[in-house]
This record gives sequence, C-alpha cells and structure tokens, in this order.
Amino acid sequence: MNVSLDPSSLKSGFDYSVELLKRLIEIPTVSPAGEHYEEAAELLAKELERLGFEVNLIRVPREYQESKCKYASRNPRFIVLGRRGEGPRLHFNGHYDVVPGGSGWTVTDPFRPLIKEGRLYGRGAIDMKGGIAAVMGAFKAIREEGLDVPLTLEAAFVPDEEIGGDCGTGYLLNALESPPEYVILPEPSGLNTPWHGHKGAVWVKVYVAGRNAHASTPWHGNNAFLNASRLALELQSLISSKLAGKRTKHRIIPEEAGQPTASLGGVATVVGGGKTNQVPGEFMFTVDRRLIPEENTRDVLEELKSLVLWASVKLGVESRVERELLMEPAINDPGPLYNALRNSAKVYGIEVEEPTVCPGGLDMWYYTTRGSKALAYGPKGVLAHAPDEHIELVELEKLVSIFALLPFELKKASQEAFN
Repeated sequence: MNVSLDPSSLKSGFDYSVELLKRLIEIPTVSPAGEHYEEAAELLAKELERLGFEVNLIRVPREYQESKCKYASRNPRFIVLGRRGEGPRLHFNGHYDVVPGGSGWTVTDPFRPLIKEGRLYGRGAIDMKGGIAAVMGAFKAIREEGLDVPLTLEAAFVPDEEIGGDCGTGYLLNALESPPEYVILPEPSGLNTPWHGHKGAVWVKVYVAGRNAHASTPWHGNNAFLNASRLALELQSLISSKLAGKRTKHRIIPEEAGQPTASLGGVATVVGGGKTNQVPGEFMFTVDRRLIPEENTRDVLEELKSLVLWASVKLGVESRVERELLMEPAINDPGPLYNALRNSAKVYGIEVEEPTVCPGGLDMWYYTTRGSKALAYGPKGVLAHAPDEHIELVELEKLVSIFALLPFELKKASQEAFN
C-alpha cells in the first residue's frame, strides 16, 4: 500500500500544529504543581474530538494520586486518551507537563510563545509540547486527506513525566485493558537519531545521625554534618569502585553516558532545620544512581543499601536509607516500527540512523516492560529545560509529515515482517 500525502494537506497540518503549539505554551503546566493541567487536557481532548477521535478524559482518582504519586501536588491529574480506527494500535504518548520557566530568557518570556527567525520560542517547545503538536498536525493532515488509516491511531497525552510518570503514563498503563503494539514518544531525540531505550534511575535519601548541642559547647554533641560528610566521601569511593569497568553494550550518545553513574548531594540539609549556633543532630543527603539497560532497580537499590551499611559500620556512624524514586531502564527491538519510521523520514529527506539509548529517562519503560515496541523520536533537544527553549519550525514541519505517513508505512513494514 503506497500512500503519497498531498502537500496542501501537510501544509494545513503544519499550520495547525504551529497554532496549537502556541496555545499549549501559553498554558503554564508546570510540574509538579499542576495548577493548569485541566486546562491543557481539556484543550487537547476537544482538538482530538474535532479530528474525529473517540476521546476519554480521565481524572486520576484522588486516592491513587495520594498513595502512589509521591511527588505530585494535591491538584488533580488528567489523562487524555483518543482512539480512531481498528486493528493493531499505533500509540503516540506525549507529556504536557513542563519544568518551570526559570530565568535567563532573552527572546521572550517562557510562557509567551514567539516566532522569530524560523523558531518558535517558549517553555515546552521541544520538551515536549512541540512533539504533541506535531502528532496533532499529522492527525489533521490525515483527516484532510480523507484516507482510511490501516490500523488504530491512539494518542495519550499525560502529566507528570517530569516527576516519574506515576500519575500519568503509569496510571494509564494500569487502566488499559492491554498495552499498545507500537508506541512513539515524540521526545526531543533529534530527527536522525531515534531512541529505542533509556537509562534508569534509583534515587535515595541517606539520613545520618548525630546529637544536637549548643555551638558554644560542641563537645556535648555529635556533629551529623561531619558524620554525613565522611560517609558521603566513603560511599562515593565504594560506588566508584563498583561501577569501574561497567558499560552498556548498546549504542548511546554521548559516549560517556554508556556507563552507570552516581551523583551524591543533589539535596543536602540538616533534618528539621539547622541554625548556625546549633550542632546538627541529623543530616540528609541524596544519591542519584543512573542505570544502564543491563541493570535493574531492585538490584541497584539493594546494592546502595549494602554500601551505605558497609561505610557506616566502617566509620562508626549511624545511618538509614529511604527510597525516593525507582525508574527502570528500558531497551527494546522496535522491529517494523523502526523500519516504518526510517522509510517515512526518507520520503521527506531525513536519513534515520540506527536507534540509540537515551542518556536520560523517559516514560518508555512503562511500555517496554509490557511488551510494546517503542521508539522516542522528535526534534533536537539541546535547549530542553534551558532558557530560550525553542523548536525549529522546519523540524516541526518535517515531523508532521513523517508522523502523517508513519501509520501507512507501519502497515507495510509489519506485513513484510510476518511474510
């Protein structure tokens, strides 16, 4: 089944995606506060309905949110699920939450979209409201073309990816009767380098005991800050020894990201609040351990606990470890999905390389651990989370065209795979 999409339909889809992206950027869906999540979800739900999708606007139950979503605020969480067609599902997942606008912007304010010199500026332009807009633009182009899609198109627009996804993709996958066969996450990978996996993460808090005393008589106390400092240095040495020589067998860019890493002290504080004239009685510091695809969170968490215990006994300090976040690494063979993406991109002048592993974390693992074939593919992401975040409009236009052709190429590629 060879399909050629009319340039006028693709132009209409692109124009639509630009206007939708502006509207999305104007809604400050900042994570984890979630003060405007409902507004963004309702906008996306209405637009999907206009494009002929059956839409379900899901509010995450408050009980689930309070018990499972540790970093979410009390503001409600909303998931938009749209479906159109029959047969195997090509599922697009995009998160509409963004990091705070931050300082240092020079072109416009973070939530005031501006087009300048072929770029659309604003928080979320590439991470990842731009990806959502590209998907919607592709749906618009397909509808304008009047073509019957040879499989089910599905779109899930979710919150909370920036804080682990428990109340977004995590809740959605638990609610679906079955996982989709094929998944595209339009994350900012770059148009030449799709991701077929990502690194995982284990976050823990390490609490180190001491004893409070007045700073004028420190001999009556036991300085928890100094205990924690000694423990952190010893722990860093032990972790570095453990990780030496470990490297993923999978291709990853940049090369340095191919090793597991640990970062200590991202947060470090006196528990209960400190004061200059008080010997701290308890101190806490964090550990952010990043996993290569060959590792798993269960083993890494147990290893961290063991290393903290070993260092504590050696130094004669009292400590405890509190689990903060677990995110499994992901890796999968996308099979016909990759072939379809490569063929779709080639039509529009983009050469897609072999997939690589994302050095960060994504919502992909929720799908790959359930058997879905998944790829992350979107605009280049150099300025994700940074001041002056923007998307190149030429890249947005390419994405609209590639995503519009993808379901037809996927049908061909999946048939070839089973012949």
